[in-house]
Amino acid sequence: MESSSARKRKYGDGVDGSDSSSGASIKRQYSRTTGRSGSESRCHQCQRISSGRVLCCSKCENRVYCLRCVTQWYPQMNDEAFIMACPVCRDNCNCTSCLSLEMPLQDTTRVELRFTKDDKLHHSKYLLKLLLPSVVRFNEEQITEREMEAKIQGLSLPEVKVQVANCDVDDRLYCNNCKTSIVDFHRSCTHCSYDLCLICCRELRTCSLQGGQEEAIVQYLDPGMAYMHGQQPIYPLVTSTGTSCLAAKTKSNYHAKSISEWKIDEHGMIFCPPESMGGCGQGVLVLKQVLPDNWVSNMLAKAEELYELYGLKDMPNTEQRCSCSHSSCDNIARENFLKAASRDNSDDNYLYCPSAVDIKAGDLNHFQAHWSKGEPVIVSDVLNTAYGLSWEPAVMSRAIQEMKSQPVNMIALNCLDWCELKLNIKKLFKGYMDGLVDKFDWPQMLKLDDWPPSGLFEEHLPRHYVEYISTLPFKEYTHPCSGYLNLSVKLPNDHLVPDMGPKMYLAYGFPQELGRGDSVTKIHCCESDAVYVLAHANEVTVTPLQLAKIKNLKERHNLQDQREIYINGQISNGFEAHTECNNVEELEKREGCALWDIFRREDAPKLKEYLIKHFKEFRHIYCVPVQQVFDPIHDRTFYLSTEHKERLKKEYGIEPWAVVQNLGDAVFVPAGCPCQVRYIKSCITVSTGFVSPENVNECIRLAGELRLLPQNHRAKEDKLEVKKLILYAMRNVLDDLEEFTNIESKYSSCHSLSQPIKTECVNISSDTNYLGSSKKMFERSIQKLSVEISRYFNLSNNSPSMDLKLPVHDAPSSKRDFLKEPKISEDVSYAISNRQQTPCSDHSPEFYSQTSVSLAPDTVRFFKHLADLIQGNKFDELKTLPPHSQLDDQIIQDYEKVLKKYLSGRLTALAEESNYQEFHKVLYGLLACRRIPSRLHQKFLALRWELPNLTSRAYELNREVSRGMLLPIAKAKEKEELASMLRKYWQIVDNLVKLEKEREFILYEIVELQAKEEPIGAEVTNSEASGMMNKNDAGKLEQEKKYKSDEIVRLQTVNKAIDTKIIKFVDEAKMLQKDAAAQHYKVTSLEALEAVYKVNVLNSMDKLAIMELKWKDRVASLDY
Repeated sequence: MESSSARKRKYGDGVDGSDSSSGASIKRQYSRTTGRSGSESRCHQCQRISSGRVLCCSKCENRVYCLRCVTQWYPQMNDEAFIMACPVCRDNCNCTSCLSLEMPLQDTTRVELRFTKDDKLHHSKYLLKLLLPSVVRFNEEQITEREMEAKIQGLSLPEVKVQVANCDVDDRLYCNNCKTSIVDFHRSCTHCSYDLCLICCRELRTCSLQGGQEEAIVQYLDPGMAYMHGQQPIYPLVTSTGTSCLAAKTKSNYHAKSISEWKIDEHGMIFCPPESMGGCGQGVLVLKQVLPDNWVSNMLAKAEELYELYGLKDMPNTEQRCSCSHSSCDNIARENFLKAASRDNSDDNYLYCPSAVDIKAGDLNHFQAHWSKGEPVIVSDVLNTAYGLSWEPAVMSRAIQEMKSQPVNMIALNCLDWCELKLNIKKLFKGYMDGLVDKFDWPQMLKLDDWPPSGLFEEHLPRHYVEYISTLPFKEYTHPCSGYLNLSVKLPNDHLVPDMGPKMYLAYGFPQELGRGDSVTKIHCCESDAVYVLAHANEVTVTPLQLAKIKNLKERHNLQDQREIYINGQISNGFEAHTECNNVEELEKREGCALWDIFRREDAPKLKEYLIKHFKEFRHIYCVPVQQVFDPIHDRTFYLSTEHKERLKKEYGIEPWAVVQNLGDAVFVPAGCPCQVRYIKSCITVSTGFVSPENVNECIRLAGELRLLPQNHRAKEDKLEVKKLILYAMRNVLDDLEEFTNIESKYSSCHSLSQPIKTECVNISSDTNYLGSSKKMFERSIQKLSVEISRYFNLSNNSPSMDLKLPVHDAPSSKRDFLKEPKISEDVSYAISNRQQTPCSDHSPEFYSQTSVSLAPDTVRFFKHLADLIQGNKFDELKTLPPHSQLDDQIIQDYEKVLKKYLSGRLTALAEESNYQEFHKVLYGLLACRRIPSRLHQKFLALRWELPNLTSRAYELNREVSRGMLLPIAKAKEKEELASMLRKYWQIVDNLVKLEKEREFILYEIVELQAKEEPIGAEVTNSEASGMMNKNDAGKLEQEKKYKSDEIVRLQTVNKAIDTKIIKFVDEAKMLQKDAAAQHYKVTSLEALEAVYKVNVLNSMDKLAIMELKWKDRVASLDY
């Protein structure tokens, strides 16, 4: 066997494993075995000494692979690729020894996600903006309950002391009534361990308790395998009384009686519920808290402070940063978009679909723009970004069994009867590759969901875990350990974290929609966001003989459906059953591996309504029609076939996004979007859940839906604890922003003591909060500087204490206002120069020799820098002449022309960034070469000193005037849009009036025809009874009666069509009303802004004119 040292990996500099320093091409290298003892000829994969040819790696030079292993285990690699770099060098070796390694030794940065300080700052501000509203609502709920407690105790709000709950940090606290998670405030019994969440408390006081539904028991009796294929069941599905044998049994009446016995006094005090509801019926529910006192309120105050400090109120939304968010999908580039729906009057038919290999840094904003709107995102070619480790079933089986000491059995799900069955992993993967059939020759579709059921994915498949993490796009969201925008990773290490994956899904596939026993994931809605990566796919061959047997069985299924579900061969509303292709040629045209149907969040209520209306047309356990629905989405009992999707669109007008997932595609599904999947091919999918800040409100809403389910429902448990994730994510954000604020303060302080540095240009038009945020941060910087300097003087050896107070100047008013910083330096210089001299001179080498051990290293470094500035006397650089330099006469003449041009021009022209830079360069050069007369030195130095403030103020005033001038134009445009909506509304009203008149006229005609039809019918009846009318007359009367009856039917049909049109116009009017209301609000806002800006513009114009006059006077006083 190869020694462990020989198995260590050896890497070169090239990306593909080649030695980039060598320019020679690698030739085809084969080797023959010269003896059975030579380790160089032992195959690394199978550990056998090959008797034939082997491939030698030219990079590590000590590993070989036999051709048999190359063909069997690495079919995607050719011989040249092997010779250039073997699988070990490429980090994708799937031999037994390498699969047991925890992670590759090379390039761990592809797995360990790291962020720069700028990225962290940007992401932290983004999280703060999105999470703050949720924290505010959470705090308001707790304040309301604290006020209720103050009312109960008869105390003022500050006097209320909330008890601390006895709960460890790694425990999950749940409400005993609705089973939702408890984060902080709750009520707990004084005599027993009964806990009640704040939502239940609020509902209980208003007599509207919704959570805590009793258990619902549905009995499923196996009717036999023959019933599933159209034959009679082994027991009757309906009792003699006509009721179903599968009816759900609940205790709803008993539950209602128990709720009525739950005591609440007039002040809102809640007593423990009776024993029938899990309580003791004796104690009182007192208010308790899990987190420290005022933890949430203090955090919220800090968050609001930083929110104002960074000016996040007007931070642009993600939709505004997307280039395609305000344009029609028909006009955007097709290469990064996929048409997934054909909804009328909708701008979300196209989904964002980038390629993983083409994703750049700026694409995260594009992703966020679509993700924040609740749209799925599909990223293709994600497998090309990983190491290339094989996901073949043989490799997976070997990797799983390598980590187990005993034979591995899997719990799979049969998609025909939806029952679990245990089978060996080899049999499971064999059926995955070759397919399985039952005793009726019907394709057996098996699924393996949420594997591993316990433990971590990285513990069962360590190498594949690394491979999967490498494939994940947009790791800021999807990385399960260090995604900065993934709230599920924000909990402290000692807390119990939710199991977000990764999880593996294995499903057999079949290209034809069978109608019964399809390999599907039924309609469901995940509690969080999720990404699904299709890692492997295999197509099972279908022969004509198999298709013929399937066709015969489907005919039996259809007959059974007609007996149990359909009426006269049709569904109850008149739709005919959908027919599928039944020949090999059409099946071979199917592309893709899995079919996804993802519904919009706003369509979920109508989807639920449709499923509740038609639930008896679906089959679930043992292929028996569904008899009970608790929640049509969270039950996971429905899959919409092609036929049902057509009916859904016709009846309710909703259509899902239809996505065909191919090998290497990653499908992002937002929280709150119901979805279903059908597997065309056998697929291995790996998924990870994550909680994005854009969808926390949806996660909270879903948690509210789950608490209304019955107690024993499969989706009842609140595993995510999203409110806890939000709170701890906010705490992490505040910690990071506080750190950044301190760093910026120290940086600003240090540079204020050195030469002023030109700040970067800030676009005031796009960042209106720059001024306010800069002012607050600047003031905080100066305050910290004052404290640190005072502390330094107080801690110096033998130096008397002094109270050094630095004046806090106003922040820079605009993008280039650093005028105040040199003033601060001047104050510091003055304070230091007036300090009493200590025995240790500033110029002594012992200036840094004595330092308190209590000082932080950053503080020590800061004051060392401060001492350097003092020793170098670098405080008044702008007030002194630059060092003397020599310039060419031609350059001096050019400089003088530029100087005169700007001095004779307007101040607003000088405020432009490029003009200011040129003027500063010219002025500095003329001063340095002593071209400016000495009598004007002080004037030009003062101008150089004050110019940043002048130009920045002029720039700001000019911007204010420009914004004010553009507002009337914007308002007029929005008013025209509002008028257009009004005209469209009147058109709808005119159409409705015409249709209503036409409907009334037709109704009048129908009444007249019915009135004429009745005498004719009576005359025919009397004549037939008496026998006095001849046959010709009777025939004419019959013909006239039939004509009038047909005419009535025709008019009634026309009326139905008119009713449909009326409903359509009414819906259009409602939608138009919503749009017009939003447009009216926009116009009103612009009106208000215009009123404000009208005054501001006039003032700004006056101030700008005064500044221009002062500038002319200033230039005239220079006399240059």
